Amino acid sequence: MSTFIGQVGAQMTQGFAARVEELERERRDGLVILTLDPKTIRRSEHANRHALSLKSTDGDFLALRASLNRDGQIMPVSVRAVADDPKHAYELVSGHRRHEAALQLDRESEGGFKIRAVLDSAAQEPARLALHMYLENAARKDLSAYEVGAMFRVWLEGNLYPDQVAIAEATGLGKQTVSKYLQVAALPKSILDAFGDPRTIAVRWAEILMAALKANQPAVLAAAKTMAARPDRPEADAILRQLAESAAAKKPKKGGSHSETVKLDGRTIFAYSLRNEKIAIRFGKHVDRQLARELTEEIKELLTRRLKSKLQQGGHR
Repeated sequence: MSTFIGQVGAQMTQGFAARVEELERERRDGLVILTLDPKTIRRSEHANRHALSLKSTDGDFLALRASLNRDGQIMPVSVRAVADDPKHAYELVSGHRRHEAALQLDRESEGGFKIRAVLDSAAQEPARLALHMYLENAARKDLSAYEVGAMFRVWLEGNLYPDQVAIAEATGLGKQTVSKYLQVAALPKSILDAFGDPRTIAVRWAEILMAALKANQPAVLAAAKTMAARPDRPEADAILRQLAESAAAKKPKKGGSHSETVKLDGRTIFAYSLRNEKIAIRFGKHVDRQLARELTEEIKELLTRRLKSKLQQGGHR
């Protein structure tokens, strides 16, 4: 027969075990708020924040960092537990700006700076993780068109979603809207450089910029390069207008054409035509196939020898 003290001890052990199980269930369900060292949290490869959003040159980031330092953290970040990284026990699901601000404050504060995080138990699968990142920011309308487009492109390249239709179904966006976001992210680098910060490009501008590029790409890219070099960069909508207007410039004329027929004793032995740096040679019907093949090989050898000599001398680039 157990003693009274033994019975009390058994009840305490059972109660403790039950509480541990309850806490574990809450942890699995994402109901536990953790206080963590921000250095134990790694960024996700599916992060949807542009690098400029995490720099001290970004006004919104500076305001967030100051608020975090002055008022403390109001909204926790969300994380998922990872077991494949000896340096990090968690991976960010949402809150990349808050996490970066916490890392900076941790480096600058004596005793470090802690960050509060909630476990997102539903974000273990990569596709769900990426979707949760998008939904958390979409609810606050907190991502630019470029960031959303770049995120969708990463989803497609990483086979998280098979196509634009699947992305539209997962996010609740229309397929055309998804396509416009992707177009913004796919704009040529010179166009992005013209704006300076690609986050200023509105999603509705995608069609305008793509139409301008289709109409006169050389002129638009040249205008973009000029604007990117300007020290007094205008506002984003003015840049859009100038790029669109540049498409109306006259297209450069293509190279001319020339053709000639060479005859011997009144019979055509060959004819050639040169158009837009492309040359075509046609032998006369009186030149047999074997001779035509031999002449073709000689022409190839001559072109190879001459071009190699010129290029090695640096005469042509």
